[in-house]
Amino acid sequence: MEKKIVQTLLAVDSVWSLGVGLFFPIFAIFSSQVGGDITDAGTAAAIFIFVTSILEYPIGKLLDHFHEKYFLVFDYLIEGIVFIGYIFVDSIYELFILQILLGIANAFGDPAWESMYDKSTPINKSGSAWANAHFFVGIFNAIGIILGSYIVSIYGFSSVFFIGAVLSFLASGLAAYYIKKV
Repeated sequence: MEKKIVQTLLAVDSVWSLGVGLFFPIFAIFSSQVGGDITDAGTAAAIFIFVTSILEYPIGKLLDHFHEKYFLVFDYLIEGIVFIGYIFVDSIYELFILQILLGIANAFGDPAWESMYDKSTPINKSGSAWANAHFFVGIFNAIGIILGSYIVSIYGFSSVFFIGAVLSFLASGLAAYYIKKV
C-alpha cells in the first residue's frame, strides 16, 4: 500500500513538473512581454518564494489535522488556474498577483506532498527514496523545459500556459482519484 502511494505521488508530481518545466526558464522573457524588465522578473520570482515560505509553516500545522491529499489536490488545481491566468496577463502587476496566488498554492502542496512521501517510504531507505523522487521530477522538468522552449518559439506563450494548466488539472485529478483509491 505504501509503495502504491509513493508511485502515485511520483507519477502525479512528474506530470505537474512537466507542465511547470514548459515555461519556467522563459519566465523572464514572458515578464518583459507584459511590460516588465529583468528586475520585475526577479521580483515576481521572489514574490512567489516569499509567499510560499511565510505560509508553509502555518499551513503545515493544518496538515496535522487534515489529510494531505486535499492540500495536494488544492495546490495542483490552483496552479492550473494560475497558468490559465498567465494567458490573460496584461501588466506586471497582474503577474505579481498571480505569483501571490501561485505561492499560496505551493505553500499548500509542498508540505503535503513531502509529508505523504515521508510517511510512505521506509525510514532505512529515505536517501534512495528521496533520490528517486528528485530523479523523476527532475527528468520530467527537464523534458518540459526543452519542449516549452520549442513550443513558445513556434506557438507563443499562451500555448505553454494552456498545456501547463491542463497538466496541473490532470495532476489534481490523478491525485484526487488515485490517492483516494490507495
